Amino acid sequence: MKLPLNVKLGIGAGVINCIAWFVFSKIFGNYTIAVDQYRYYVTLLLLLIGIFISIYFERKNQNGFIHFKEGLKTGFLYTLVLAAFLGIFNFLYYKFIAVDAVDYFLNEAKKTMQDAKVKEEEIGKNMEVIRSYFGSFRMFMSTVIMGVILSLLSSAILRKKNPTIPFSEN
Repeated sequence: MKLPLNVKLGIGAGVINCIAWFVFSKIFGNYTIAVDQYRYYVTLLLLLIGIFISIYFERKNQNGFIHFKEGLKTGFLYTLVLAAFLGIFNFLYYKFIAVDAVDYFLNEAKKTMQDAKVKEEEIGKNMEVIRSYFGSFRMFMSTVIMGVILSLLSSAILRKKNPTIPFSEN
């Protein structure tokens, strides 16, 4: 079974993002938020470039014409593959590579809240919100949402209807 180009590009982007994430964690250490910030920038860059390239090559394969819906499907499939890689790597990263990083971030946030004299009930609620930040599903969904928005924009920009197809009034 031959994989479509946008799936291959999504797999490549997922691997690049995971390698970049691991390299950032080695450079900055597991206990800094800079790793997540730079990973986010790499993800955004890969989404921008990858979706545009996927739709462009799909249009090229269709003799230079692509409808908005086809472009959106192409960009969305690329996004799903990339998001799946990120969600899985996020789970593996915090489960096996940086095992105590989440606890470290929670303790730092708790100290900051205690210094600011936040009530204990509020601290407990905020700890749950912070813990959910490291969830793989949340990372998956945020990547999908960004990818859908970028797919919509790229599909609108790159769409080009085939003039030889007759227009139907139905």
